[in-house]
Amino acid sequence: MNLKKLMLSSLLVLATTLQAADNIGWGPGSNPGRDPGRDQGRDPWDTRPTDPRDPWGNDSGSSVRDVELQVRQYFQAQSRLDLIQDYYIRSQLQGKQIRAITITASTEAGNGEMRLLSNGQSLDQPQRVARQMADYTLRVDPFANTLGQSLRNLELEMRGRFYVEKVVFNLLQNNGPGYPGPGTPSQPQVEVVRQQLNEQIQTEGGLQLFRMFNLAAERQGQALRRVTVLARSQRGSAQAQLLVNDQNSGIAQSIGMSSTRLSFELSGQRIGREIQGLRLYFRGNIVVEEVSLEFDRGGVINPGPVLERRIEQVINQRLYDTSGVNLTALMRIDQRHLDRVVDSVEVVLRNSDYGARLKLCQQVSGPYATVNCGNISTLYPGAQTVRLSSVNFAKLSELSLSVRMGMIDIERIIINLR
Repeated sequence: MNLKKLMLSSLLVLATTLQAADNIGWGPGSNPGRDPGRDQGRDPWDTRPTDPRDPWGNDSGSSVRDVELQVRQYFQAQSRLDLIQDYYIRSQLQGKQIRAITITASTEAGNGEMRLLSNGQSLDQPQRVARQMADYTLRVDPFANTLGQSLRNLELEMRGRFYVEKVVFNLLQNNGPGYPGPGTPSQPQVEVVRQQLNEQIQTEGGLQLFRMFNLAAERQGQALRRVTVLARSQRGSAQAQLLVNDQNSGIAQSIGMSSTRLSFELSGQRIGREIQGLRLYFRGNIVVEEVSLEFDRGGVINPGPVLERRIEQVINQRLYDTSGVNLTALMRIDQRHLDRVVDSVEVVLRNSDYGARLKLCQQVSGPYATVNCGNISTLYPGAQTVRLSSVNFAKLSELSLSVRMGMIDIERIIINLR
């Protein structure tokens, strides 16, 4: 009897030791449980149903259901994961409102950082990811959370050596358009899209909204209700004016020293019909923090074809020290993409020199020719991927790559379009 107890005790000690060892590592071998700091209670963000017999939560009265994406991949240094690239996942999420994203992940050094980018923008500061596998919940912008409508792209940005196990999309569930259940509000009849900025304007200047929101390609025939601006004056009095087809639309509005929200009503005029040009014009020294457009969901006529947002080509070109080579000279670009606005350019390259520098520039031709360049990326020797942000809502035809102090071999170029 004592021998049996001794054997059972030894087995228990061995199992406990193995479990502790399993919790030390990172990646798929680490503990798949939640962050130890949150183990004492259920995460208030975690609205997944607890009944395994009802995975969608319909029988329990839950208003939220999940869509799960299995990733199981390692990521190096600075990486981005397109969360809705998979066709099956995208079809499940199309037209649905995403409440939050839960990421199950770990990092090698325990100090990696990640953040969620919705339409290229982040709501929160980067979140640190520990070495032990855990769940991390990231907020989605409640004003831009419907995939295929207000939400156009969704990416996870990571810094550090990551292992991502899975992604869970927490969805707001409704009873279908036009048939709301008891006590459930009906779908809103408007769609709001917005851009967060930090644009400084001195004395006078403007923002071309057709470029900023890619209206010509994506919003043809849609009825625009309202343009809203959040801005503040840096010194003295300032004003904002909305120009439709280069004509004043209503009266100019004043901007205060603190953040001021201004609204310009448009009464449902349609993009591409009544509205063929849309511009915000400012007088004074101001900072524009945000611009949003409000569309009528019920007023869509002939939205036009859906254009791809990513152009990727293998080019195998060598660039020496140069002031600029236009992207259209390096790649085979379809004519219909030349006037599209570029969000960023990714360059997969190999560098053989120390201190070589790469930047993306906008070259505007005409009587007032100008060159606007983005931040400079300093390259390290060896293979790498460099992501360069576009500047000034530049068209694809206006962008060029500039190399300084070295020679690089470009294997592939990826253009991310708005």
